[in-house]
Formats: sequence, structure tokens, C-alpha cells
Amino acid sequence: MLALAGGATAGSLDIPVRGAGLSFGNSRTFDGLRINFRDRDLQSIRGITVSLWAPAPKSTGRIQGLSLGLVGTGAARLDGITLNLVGAGGDRLRGLAVGGIGVGSDDFTGVGLGGLGVGGDRLRGVMAGGLGVGGDDLAGLFVGGLGVGGDRLAGLFVGGLGVGGENGLIGGLGVGGEDLDGVFIGGLGVGCEQLDGVALAAGGLRAERFAGLAACGAYLRGDTLEGVGVGAWNRFGGHVEGLQIGIINYAAELHGVQIGLLNYAGNNTRGTRWLPGLNCHFGD
Repeated sequence: MLALAGGATAGSLDIPVRGAGLSFGNSRTFDGLRINFRDRDLQSIRGITVSLWAPAPKSTGRIQGLSLGLVGTGAARLDGITLNLVGAGGDRLRGLAVGGIGVGSDDFTGVGLGGLGVGGDRLRGVMAGGLGVGGDDLAGLFVGGLGVGGDRLAGLFVGGLGVGGENGLIGGLGVGGEDLDGVFIGGLGVGCEQLDGVALAAGGLRAERFAGLAACGAYLRGDTLEGVGVGAWNRFGGHVEGLQIGIINYAAELHGVQIGLLNYAGNNTRGTRWLPGLNCHFGD
């Protein structure tokens, strides 16, 4: 029996079967399998929805279940699995979202895979973008082919070229941010204002303040070190509290030990400021 069901609109054909059924057209409210050319003015769809073209500019309503689209799916809230050839997006996403070009949402919790990128204001879960991943508030595991960036980051972040943020980062070439807290690995370097934790780089490390372990293959530079600093040229213009290991170690004010080919402690007495092999200063 063919009928216009209660949630149907003009231009849609619904075939109800035991409370659900099959819908052709832009049914605004429907349970079952819905096939539509272009989504607009949605209210509530539960089941499987297939869209063939780009949705209306303003997304409304909610889709729960499996959403398939050649271009995109037009709902403000998407719960379940969303697969789109071009892009997947909504005001709020929960579940798995895959977009051939990208995935975008103001609030996304789940797994997001975008051919070019994944972006949003608040991202939680596992996100991977062919070029990059970006957002304001990110927590979880994030992988960007070129880079990952955000204002507030917590978790593990891997960028092919670089990562910019706060907590737990790995950048193929570099990692950058303001206050970094966690473990940071940069292929060429890591730079920030303040770093608490572990920073490793094949090239150089630069921060106003290091607290923890900072180790690199070339130039380690900062104002303050509290912990262990390892670098070929290990230079701190302020004070060092802990251990410096390098070919050349420099500390304007040392409270600890230096091990290297040549070591400078600016607060030592004249004649013991530059020493080969080992230098140290304890006390005031």
C-alpha cells in the first residue's frame, strides 16, 4: 500500500511496513530506509538515509543510524555512522564520520576520517585528516598528514610536518605552542614559551623555561632549565637547576652539574667558570 505517512511532505512517497518502511523523497520525520535527492528542513530520521546531492544551507533536525551521501548529509545532529563521498558535517556529531574530502562539526565525539582534513570547535576521540586536523578544543588521538593544530590539546597528536598546541605532541618536522605539558617529539625541533615534561628533537629545542627532560641533537636554548638538558650546544641565559650534558654547556647561573667538552658556569669564581670535562656549582 502506498501512502503519505504522517511525517511525509509533499513530494515524498512513503511505504510503511509495521511502523517503519521505505521513503522516497524529503520526508522530514521517518523511521526506516529513506532515499532522497536533497535534504532540507529535517526533523527526525531514524534508520538508514541516503542523500544524492548537497543539503540545504541550513541544517536542521536529527538523524540516528546510518547516513550515506554522495555529497553531504543535511542534519544538525548526526548520531551513528555517517559516510559521505565529499564531506560529512553537522552542528553535533556522535559516532563514526567519514568524508572523502573532509569532516567538520562544532561538537564531534567519536571517530572522524577526512580525505583532506577534520575540523571543529570541540573534537573528542580519534581523528585523522589526509592534510590536517584543526580545532579549538581537542582531546584524544589526532593524526594529520601535514599537521595538527588547536588552542587546547590533550592526548596524542601526530603531524607529518608539524603540530601546534599544548599537550602530548609529535611533529614530523616540528612542534610549537605556548605552554606545553606532556611528551613532545619534533623531527627538526620543538619551540614554545614553557615546557613541562619531555621534549625530544633531532634538531633543536627552544623554550623560555624547560622543566623535565629536554634532549636534542643540535642546539638546546632557553632561559631556565629545571631538570636535565642534553644537546650539542646547550645554552641557558638564566639559571640551570639540574644536569647539562653536551659538547658545550653554558649556564649564566648554575645550580647543579655540567658534563661536556667545555662547560661554563657564570656564577662560579673567576678561573672556574670555564672548565673542560666537568663543572658544577652547589649552594647559593
